[in-house]
Amino acid sequence: MASTQFVVFELAGEEYGIDALAVKGILRPQKFEIHKVPGLPIVIEGMINLRGQVNYIFNLGTKFGLEATTIGEESKFIMLNVQNSVAGCIVDEVTDIVVIDDEDLQSAPPFISGSNTKYLKGIGRVEDRMIIILDPDRILSTNEYEAIVESNNC
Repeated sequence: MASTQFVVFELAGEEYGIDALAVKGILRPQKFEIHKVPGLPIVIEGMINLRGQVNYIFNLGTKFGLEATTIGEESKFIMLNVQNSVAGCIVDEVTDIVVIDDEDLQSAPPFISGSNTKYLKGIGRVEDRMIIILDPDRILSTNEYEAIVESNNC
């Protein structure tokens, strides 16, 4: 039986999971200064300097149409390998690492897999918990990714 390991985090009271293989690191945002970049999509908070590399940080709360995620005591940046680069997302708290068997993963139904929700991969069941599974390769839209590439080429 096949299974996948997920990093589970909380955002606006809901649990989300992302394939652990896509996670490059988990950072404490208090140790970094986010530099705003004019002209980027509103979901991109700005950029940070991580070990001499520029990495962009995006706000999942804004991305998901929720209240913008603010950085609190338990907040984290989850650094992801996305579209051949590394980008981070602000989450309220990283809560768990779980292994979910394939039989406990349910694909996103067609009625919620439109262009605004293409980053939703499905739902994972862990005992009584329902974890919304995200597709790391689709979290940034093509327009958001192109805006980052364009700002790097300036």
